[in-house]
Amino acid sequence: MKKLIIAAMMLTLSMGTTAQNVVKQGNTFTAVFNKKAAAKDSVTAYQYVDSKGEVYKVMLSSTGKAFIWKTSKKAGKAYKQYLPEIGKQINPKAYIKK
Repeated sequence: MKKLIIAAMMLTLSMGTTAQNVVKQGNTFTAVFNKKAAAKDSVTAYQYVDSKGEVYKVMLSSTGKAFIWKTSKKAGKAYKQYLPEIGKQINPKAYIKK
């Protein structure tokens, strides 16, 4: 049984699971879910509080659109939730139609 558990753990580790990346900005550490996103996305000084009272850091994508990182309860996967109304106030140039 121990060998089976160890084999399963080794298989999981070899499948490319990576540790969470963290970026330090001043005295604040921010979790980054993707190395590409770390280079392109930027953290703002703003926060977003949802209807359940959870607080999120508002970030800007490489195109200047505002979003927050949320985690689904069922699958536990992180995804971006874009916030256009907040983004229009923070960075209106990104929302001008060309």
